[in-house]
Amino acid sequence: MAKRSYNQYCGVAHALDLLGERWSLVILRNLLLGPKRYTDLLDGLPGIGTGLLSQRLKELDAAGIITRATLPPPAASTVYQLTPDGEGLRPVFHALSRWGLPRLGAPEPEQHVDPELVAIAMEARFRPGAAGADGVYELRTGGAAFRFTITPERIDFRVGPAEAPRAVIEADIPVLTELANGTLTLGAALESGALAITGDPTPLAAAFGLS
Repeated sequence: MAKRSYNQYCGVAHALDLLGERWSLVILRNLLLGPKRYTDLLDGLPGIGTGLLSQRLKELDAAGIITRATLPPPAASTVYQLTPDGEGLRPVFHALSRWGLPRLGAPEPEQHVDPELVAIAMEARFRPGAAGADGVYELRTGGAAFRFTITPERIDFRVGPAEAPRAVIEADIPVLTELANGTLTLGAALESGALAITGDPTPLAAAFGLS
């Protein structure tokens, strides 16, 4: 089947020609935290069929947005990861997340809730230039751990625990979601015990724009 096109000489239209097919953007979203095997992507995208996932991966690979790589031994697994062009979409995902989060409401029973999606939402809240926040941290939620590195200009979330983190943040997924969409303040979460932070929370509050 021929790929559909808007046939418009426009950057937005061309971007949508490459990214606008169903599932394409959420596949790329799931690669923001690092490379993933085909089975990891399939598990993280309930509702997508194996044939459609394979098709979308081929399209995104052909467009130069993702690429296949082989992990070193002992894993030696084939993974998919973002190319530099794919990484260039990160600010776009952050903007979409910030726009969508306040409109989410409470999760519906049939909606997929995933710790990685919460980590991406927190990454989208990052505010560059926060004084004193530089360092490596760990976020624990939903039975998963994420390490994130803060520099004055950027934040980088990855799957897996941090080695000797400056601070550890622990909270359930609903609590972090409410923090990310602005319906819960950091002070209230800490006071109630719904969220715990080792060390001084002030630099993190500034880095994530939390009151």
